Amino acid sequence: MLYFIYGEDNFLSRNYLLKVIDFYKRKKPAFFSFDFSDKFSPAPDTKNLEEILKANNLFCGSKLIVIKNFIAETSSELQKVFLKILDRQNIDKAKDTMVVFYENQKVKNIFSKKWLTKKAKGVKEFNFLDKQALEQWIKKEEGKMGIKLAPDARQVLMESFPFDSGSIYNILKKLSLIDKKGVYDRDFLEENVFLPTQNDIFEFLDSLAAKKAARAYWLLEKLIAQGHHPLYILKMIVFEIRNIIIVKEILEKEVGGSKSVSHFNPYVFKKLAVLAKEFKKESLKKIYFFLMKYDRRIKDGSIKSELALEMLLVDFLSQK
Repeated sequence: MLYFIYGEDNFLSRNYLLKVIDFYKRKKPAFFSFDFSDKFSPAPDTKNLEEILKANNLFCGSKLIVIKNFIAETSSELQKVFLKILDRQNIDKAKDTMVVFYENQKVKNIFSKKWLTKKAKGVKEFNFLDKQALEQWIKKEEGKMGIKLAPDARQVLMESFPFDSGSIYNILKKLSLIDKKGVYDRDFLEENVFLPTQNDIFEFLDSLAAKKAARAYWLLEKLIAQGHHPLYILKMIVFEIRNIIIVKEILEKEVGGSKSVSHFNPYVFKKLAVLAKEFKKESLKKIYFFLMKYDRRIKDGSIKSELALEMLLVDFLSQK
């Protein structure tokens, strides 16, 4: 059988993927997982994948194979080769093998998307939630966590993280751990959680994106002195770059004659639009690679966190 999960809201899609995996793991299958976007681990070739599909296990009669970001990270030719292998194995009809394709972004390859959509037992797409859907989702999560936000607090949360359900979830989780009764208003929210529209970190991100090197270095030292963990600062840089990429795509669609709806606060969108015009797409991709590289190196202890941020600034400021 086949399952196809994809979409640009990678927090919601990842959570759904974990639920699917947990469900099929109840039968105790042989489990295999491959992530083609992991540059630090060699990806299996089609021969390896075909051998896994054909293999019979003496100890368990079923297999669960999770293939992450295969479409985004491989060529169209390689995708066609592998999909033909799945066809030959009749995977869409197999009862003892479940293959889950997971893409943490939009799927641009029409052929692969069409093939998987047609063959998969289950298909789930996770686009960014529009304003109304995001508000309903937040209310639902509030109910699950036993908290209640005032309308103004919910509004500022949506404006601060219009395309980041993961950050919203983490903030709600933090609020649920605070021993407070009643409704959480905007003032309480701003006093107890970070919002990207406040504090020195927002100015730092603006200076970094605008390539004001001296100002960015000074603000970085100030942020660290204030007690912000380097990994936290790195997360906010990722957040800013992601928003710049989204705004750049919106602007390009408008130039092409396609109307796009922005869910950003108009003031924030205007600021990001200025920054988006300063970067080429290839530069943004390189910057994102740098972010992932230093995030991994900090976490595995191969580099001191403060030094990693300083090196990241050098890499970042070299792009245009």
